[in-house]
Parts: sequence; structure tokens; C-alpha cells
Amino acid sequence: MNVIKKYANRKLYHINRKRYITLEGVADLVRAGEQVQVIENDSGEDITAAVLAQVALAPRTIEPLPVGVIAEMIRSGSDRLSDLQRSLITMLGGEHVVDMLIGERIARLREAGTLDALAADRIETLLLSSANSASASSVLSRSDMTALHARVDELADLVEQVIAERADA
Repeated sequence: MNVIKKYANRKLYHINRKRYITLEGVADLVRAGEQVQVIENDSGEDITAAVLAQVALAPRTIEPLPVGVIAEMIRSGSDRLSDLQRSLITMLGGEHVVDMLIGERIARLREAGTLDALAADRIETLLLSSANSASASSVLSRSDMTALHARVDELADLVEQVIAERADA
């Protein structure tokens, strides 16, 4: 474990190697698969997450994250990955993902002959109009998307049952 102390003057000191280290040096350790722990010298508090976030957001040769993305990360105040994922998806226009998934599933049902054009249009009107009005905060997490896929499959099965019952009648 690489233990690093952060002093009040913002300098980082690598305890194991007995020398100062830069943020880029910390990044190199992480890239090499090394375990890193950063401790605030005055309080003894573990500030590893904050320093690694600083490392991740530090300007490098690659394009830095947009200010809006960083601001949204700060506003969320949560360390949950799903919240970060939602924020990024929203900022990158992901609010249409649900519409796209539902539309693709309806198109497959239509191509398979399970739904006729009228039923497909009706389902799109019912499902996609509410999805289009969804706010940015309702962008779904991975588990939400899995549940949505399951629900769409259930709805497709119900539609197939109704069509089969009408054909038998």
C-alpha cells in the first residue's frame, strides 16, 4: 500500500518512498495497479477519494471534462456511480435512450408480424409520449434499464396474447 500524506501547503509526500509526489505521480501509481491511500496530515482523515477525483479531473493532454459535467457531479453530492452515470447520460443527451429502446422493440414486433401498424402506432403513442416528457432526472440506471427491458418484454408477451386471443375468436 502506497501511503501518501497531504500537507496544508497542498504538497503530497509519499511515505514509503520518502519523497514528495505530484498528482501525475499518483496517477502513475494507480495506472500501474498500485493501491494508494492519501491521508490529511493535520486531521489524519482518509482523503483518498478526493485526491483521486482531483487526479481524474486534472487537465492533461486529453480534452478535460466539460465544466457542466463537473458542476453536475458537484451538485449531485453523491458518490454513487449510478448518480454520476445518470448525470453524464443526461448531459450527453441520453434522455432519449428509453424512447430508442422501446421503439426498437416495437419495430421488431412489427417486423415479426406480431403487431400490425395500427397497434404499433398506438403503443408508440402511449409509451413514447410519456417518455418524451420525462425530465432529465429520470434517466435510468443500468438496473433500471434491465427492469425496463423486462417490462417491455412482458408487455410484448401481453400484446402477443391479445393478438392470439383475437385470432382464435
